[in-house]
Amino acid sequence: MKFKILVLLILSYLLFTSPAQANWRNCYGNLLATSNPSDIITEHKNRVSVFLPLKVQVSDRLLDCADEIWVEDVYYYSMVFEGPTQDKYAKLFDAQFKKIKVRNGIWKSKLTDRSTQMWVRLRHYSLFPAGEYYGAIKVSVVRNNQVVEEQYLDMTYYSEPQVSISLDNNSKGKVSGGHGQYQINLGELKSNMRFYWGIKILSNSSYDIVLDSEFNGLRHETNTRALIDYTIAFDNVKISSSEQLNRSYNFYSGVKNKWYGFEFVLGNVELMPAGYYRDNLSLTVYPR
Repeated sequence: MKFKILVLLILSYLLFTSPAQANWRNCYGNLLATSNPSDIITEHKNRVSVFLPLKVQVSDRLLDCADEIWVEDVYYYSMVFEGPTQDKYAKLFDAQFKKIKVRNGIWKSKLTDRSTQMWVRLRHYSLFPAGEYYGAIKVSVVRNNQVVEEQYLDMTYYSEPQVSISLDNNSKGKVSGGHGQYQINLGELKSNMRFYWGIKILSNSSYDIVLDSEFNGLRHETNTRALIDYTIAFDNVKISSSEQLNRSYNFYSGVKNKWYGFEFVLGNVELMPAGYYRDNLSLTVYPR
């Protein structure tokens, strides 16, 4: 009698669990999560925002039975990208760049199409420090809170070395022009006259600077033999107009916004032919 009761209990348990197991096993298909670097979007506003594409594709069979896409970091509770100087915390957005809510470290989105576009956003207060940013995520397709298919995906963003040069505020009234092309009007030339101005260099990497004169001095616009030399001081280093200045600035990966001052001192102009004199002074910054 005891044997018969045991058999009935086992049969009842199997009959109770079999439909649920059959339902879950019938939900399967193909999942493909990709991130194409050529589709990265960069926005420059008060901060710099980088949107990394995350595309999730599923087969028809998987679309018919699954109901959600889950995205989570592989190693951390938040979505973290390891960078050259500091880690960056990312957020997930939908195709319309609206934030996707995160709960317990999981971003959840409804599965309604075979192809779902998402965006992983990284932000920085200015230029991203040069170097590679790396993150690892897990993308899961889910039915009734049960993971059906999953894929691990490495995502990377490489910040190119960049520089930006601008006039300081005190020089804007004395120096005209913009976008890297500036003009300085010295007015009537006098021996030993001086002129001061300053620039700011914003860079996300170390850089080299080359400063040189095209004509090796101020050249007369028609009498090319008439040349007035001058000296220029840049970052407390003086050179004559016939020389070239080469400087290297090395710093640990990060972002620097540094001010540099110029001092221009004109040479002797006595007995020089009357007329207009000009020179093209070139300051070139090479990030590395």
